[in-house]
Parts: sequence; structure tokens; C-alpha cells
Amino acid sequence: MPFNSLASAIAAVFCFFVPANLAAQLPETEMRLVGASIVAKRTLTFAEGPAAKFSTTVNGRTHQQTPLVTYRGYQYVTYFDAQRRVCIGRRKLPDGKWQNIQFKDHKFKTNDSHNSAVIGICDADGTIHMAFDHHASPLNYRISKQGAAHDPESVEWDDKLFSPVLHTLGSVKTDERVTYPRFFPAPNGNLMFYYRSVTSGNGNGEIEEYDGKRHAWRRGMGTFIARDQGTYTFGGRTSQFRCPYMNSLSYAGDRLHASWIWRDRFDKTSAKNQHDLCYVYSDDNGRTWLNSDGRLIGRTGKKLINIDSPGLVVIPIPCEAGLSNQNTHFAYPDNSVHIVMRGRGKDEKTGKLAVQYFHCWRSVDGKWDFAPLSLNGKRPKLVGTKNHSLVLVYTRGSRLEIAVGKPNSDRTQWQWSDVKLPRRHSCYGDAVIDLQRWEEEQILSVYSQLEPEKKIKTSRKGPVDGEPTPLYVVDYEFIGL
Repeated sequence: MPFNSLASAIAAVFCFFVPANLAAQLPETEMRLVGASIVAKRTLTFAEGPAAKFSTTVNGRTHQQTPLVTYRGYQYVTYFDAQRRVCIGRRKLPDGKWQNIQFKDHKFKTNDSHNSAVIGICDADGTIHMAFDHHASPLNYRISKQGAAHDPESVEWDDKLFSPVLHTLGSVKTDERVTYPRFFPAPNGNLMFYYRSVTSGNGNGEIEEYDGKRHAWRRGMGTFIARDQGTYTFGGRTSQFRCPYMNSLSYAGDRLHASWIWRDRFDKTSAKNQHDLCYVYSDDNGRTWLNSDGRLIGRTGKKLINIDSPGLVVIPIPCEAGLSNQNTHFAYPDNSVHIVMRGRGKDEKTGKLAVQYFHCWRSVDGKWDFAPLSLNGKRPKLVGTKNHSLVLVYTRGSRLEIAVGKPNSDRTQWQWSDVKLPRRHSCYGDAVIDLQRWEEEQILSVYSQLEPEKKIKTSRKGPVDGEPTPLYVVDYEFIGL
């Protein structure tokens, strides 16, 4: 579909009709359960009611891009336990026992599900990095000794391996208000770090780089997406502030891909103010940024990407379209990119609006297209196979679901079908996966806290705990995909 026609189709109301045969049953994709290991038997949940902000679990959130990572034959995990302590664990793959460290120098004090924990590993010097417990609040960060991940069996796995809680990245000071941190490894062996500064509907996109050869965070990075440049008008109202809500930042080959939607602030922050799918890439580890057409539109710390940057919007979507924030993308080394977003679509049978997923993609030659899916659930995660089949991992209610999209011969359409899992599995919150293990082994490791059997309800606004439940990592393998 030509871009102009695509823009017209979406901008009208972001209400697509769902073709009845779009998710027609394909020949069944066989899935094998490789393993299901208990990371910890008692992990944190919140009581239902005003005590819980946004969700009743902090382990397993869509903005947790990296709570689970694989490196040199070991898998590492981070989470909050039932004692409200941040923890880190590791196991030797494929089926080693989890060894967990509970840090006692920091305690989770709120019932805010945004305050999740993430982990990253620097290939160049083997340091393990953690960021945890912030929502528009100061950075909480710790780093391991050098080489901790290079030869896991040679190090004593205890809290002495790590620094105390730090509030800067070495000599690099972050903004005083940090939200949604995420680590992701760079091909040059360094480790990248992203977060949103300031606050919802009024925040910058920030990027930093840890230099594994110098064992220090580099100066000169910082803001690359602006919160306060340009204006946006919708429904007769004008906004002067906004924030990016990231789908993902990920490398494919040496190219760094970033995609997000905007949330503008008219009178206040609101999910109704979310609009437009944006995409950029960088070939120099986040120093300069190009739009989908290859035009330079940003320099980190100098010329900031903003709402008026040319060619930034690749799928125009208006406000009040039911567009959810922080979805998912997967990029290939051939520069094709796939994004799955959650929004509102119109059912062709009933004519009513309903939540569903939308698959948007960039072809190798840079053209964007989209298709609605007759699949729906919470905010998903996406990975791809070498033959360009796509795997969507999500939860519906509190049940883990996996769907596969198989391309036609020229990769202009994908036919989607739910995959029958070997057994039913509870997943409390959003499905989160180990991206590194998928890339290395094509094993799908899903980070999954179980739903409480008994829901605790309260009218209190303070931090009230729910029933502690186990945190699992469930491993699946596709056969013939």
C-alpha cells in the first residue's frame, strides 16, 4: 500500500476492519517445552485496590526490556522478592539450579509497578550492571567487579561481587528523575543504557554508553529525543510538551534501531494523548540518528530529535485511538523492521471497537506497511527467525500465549496463528523474554511470575503486599519453524 494511502487509512480513526481469515489456522507449529525452572518461590505482588499503582506486580512489565539475559552459557535474572529486596540470580544453562543474591542495602518502598529492575552485561570487560526501583526518581544502579560474567565458575556469587547502590553512572550524572531504564549490548562489546528523564508527557529520551575497555561510562552522550521542541495540535488543543514511549532499542548487525510513540501533554498526561509511530536508526552507537529514508535528523546532545523532525513518523496515528504505549519491535540485519502495537480496531462482524494487535513493518527497501491481527492481549514481545517468521509472546488475562506469523514468498504479508502450548502456563503481568538467548540458540525463555491464587484487596493507599508467588523461567523450542 503506498504511504499516502496508508496515512489516509490510519489517520481517519485508527479503526481497521479485521479480515475474518487473517488468523486462519496454519499448519500447526510444533513447540517443545525445554524446561520450567523456579527462580524464586516467593516474589512480590501488591494488594488490589488503591494501594497498587498501575498493576499488582512489578516483576514482568512491558518496559522491562532486559530482566533476563544470557551470556557465555549462563542466564542471569533480576527481580523483587517478597521481602521487597532487589535480587539477582544466575544459572548454568540449560538446566542448572538458580543461585540468587538478595541485596539488603535497598528496600522497595512503594506499590508502583513502574519501578521494575533490569540487568545488562558488558562483553568487553564482563561487568554486570543493574538498574532498579525508579519512577521519575533518582537513579539506583550497581555494577559488578570486572570479569564477573567472563568466567562465572571462578567467581564467588554473593553480594560482595557488586558495588553498593550508586546514584550516578560513574562520572556521568543522569537526570534527577529516571524512569524505564533498559540496558542493551552493542556489537563493539560496550553496553548501552536508555531511560526517560523528567516525567510522563514531558520527558526526554536519554542514551548512555559504558566503555568496556576504559571500564567507565562515556561522557558526551545524554539527550537525543526532545520533550519541549515543537508543538502538537489535536482537537483544537495545542501541546508544547511530550515524551517518547519506547517500543524497543535493539541492534541488528551494527545498526541500532529505535521505535516509539509520542505521548503529548495538553492539560495533563493521559494515555488518550498517545499518537504516531516513530522510527530512527543509528550507525554509530547512538551519536547520530537517521530517519527511515536515511536522512540525518538528530545528534545526541546537540541536535535533538523532536516532533517536527522530518520523516520521523512512519505510521500516522491520531490521539484517542486507543494506542497503548511501550509495545515491541524486532529488527533484522537486512534493515527490515517489525513492530507490533496494541490499539483499538473495528470488528467487521459487529462494527464495534475492540482491542487488538497491529503489525507494522519496514521492508528491506524502506517501505512501511501494516496489517491488523485478530489477536489481542496485554502488551507483547516480538522476535524473529532466520527465515523471517515472527514469534509474538503475550498474555491474555493471566495466561501465556504465543503466536507465529509466517511470511509469503516475497514477505509482503504474514499469516498469523496461535500456537498450542505443551501445557497451560500462568503469566501474571506482561510476557518478557530473554532476547540474547533467542538470538544465540533460538530458545524462547519467558520470564513469568505466577498469578496469586488468592487476591488480597485493600482500601489503603500505602504499600500493601499481596500473596507472594513463584517466579519462573519457562523455556520453549520450535520445531520446523
